[in-house]
Parts: sequence; C-alpha cells; structure tokens
Amino acid sequence: MGRLHREMVKTNKSGLSNMQTFKKRNLEMLLSTLTSFECPRIMLEQYTTPPRVASEMLFLAAFINDDIRDRRVLDLGSGNGCLAIGAKLTGAKEAVGVEIDPNIIRLAIENARKIGVNIEWINAPIDVVLPPFDTIIMNPPFGTRREHTDREFLEKAMEIGEVIYSIHKTSTRDYLIKYIHSMKRRVDTLLQMKLEIPYLYKFHTKRKGLIEVDLFRITRS
Repeated sequence: MGRLHREMVKTNKSGLSNMQTFKKRNLEMLLSTLTSFECPRIMLEQYTTPPRVASEMLFLAAFINDDIRDRRVLDLGSGNGCLAIGAKLTGAKEAVGVEIDPNIIRLAIENARKIGVNIEWINAPIDVVLPPFDTIIMNPPFGTRREHTDREFLEKAMEIGEVIYSIHKTSTRDYLIKYIHSMKRRVDTLLQMKLEIPYLYKFHTKRKGLIEVDLFRITRS
C-alpha cells in the first residue's frame, strides 16, 4: 500500500482538544496557519484548498450532517493535509490522508505535527486505498491537465466511501451529476462557491484568480 507514515503526537500544541466543537471561523483561522507548498507540480494540478473553503466543507460535514464525529475519514489527494487535519480537529475517530507526491506529504506531516493531531498518511496513488471509510473529503484535480482525473477521484471515492464531500468546477456540474447518478449515487447537497487560486504557475497572469466551484455531498441512492 505504498509507504505508510504514522505520526503520533500526544500533546496538542494549539491548546485545543481534538473533540472540541469549533466554530467555522475558529477552524478557518487555525487552518490558515498551515504551511502551503511552494513548488507545485502542474500535471498533478496541485493547489492548496483555501482555509475558507476547507472550513465550509468541514463545517457542513461535521456539524450540519454529522458525517465526521467518531467516523473513519479519508482525504484523497491530501496535499498539505488541510482537510485531513480539519477532520481530526472536528472529531474524526480516524483521519487518513493519501498523497502521491512524497515532498508534499512530508509537508502535511509537519503541518499535523505543528497543530498536534494524529493522522495516518499514505504516500501512494489513490487506487491502492482499500475500503471501508465512513466519509471521504477531497478537493481533487479538476481534470484540466489530464482529462477525467476528477472522475477517477470520484470513482475511487464512491468505491470505498459511504458519504463523499468533493469540490469540482461548476462548468462540469451537469456532466458529473450524470456520472454520479450512473454509479447509483446521488448529490443530495450542492453549494456553489468561489475558489481563490493564487499565482503558482508560469501561465498564470494574475496574482490571484477566482474559479466558480461546486461542493458536492454525495450519498447512496
């Protein structure tokens, strides 16, 4: 299953209990302290999930739908660990992050250590992950560099998870909803948001841009 990293941190350096109920703003502020990656790989479409968007997803999952507390939660394509760390902070019994880039997963390990949470990290492609998981949280590639990468992440998530929270470009909404329905799943919540993309790659022409995205909550039909 690739290299498995287990980081056991006994004390929470933030002074907060993992089981403490966070207000959305508190969570956003805490996630904003995480270190982001400086040398992303364009073919992997590496972008850090903005703290505001991450806290929106986690608040919906943890406090509106009760899909995180005491659950086994998986972050597919975990990047700097923002969503996996947030899941643990909002009460996940177990949080697992899967990331193919070894440099990025080292960054995620340091972020978890800084916050003081226990995360299981898997440095491997997503197809090696085995079920079951109660909840999947992810901000997958949009499929702009390699076509249908977004669908590959969704397919894996639906294979191994009961409930899925996933972010996708609004322009792909109709296509993805049809695909999700074809897999005997349904989108029971859809929130449209703006995702801020900072200047990371040479082809970017602005210091930051905004992309219209949808946050899906996907359940069994």
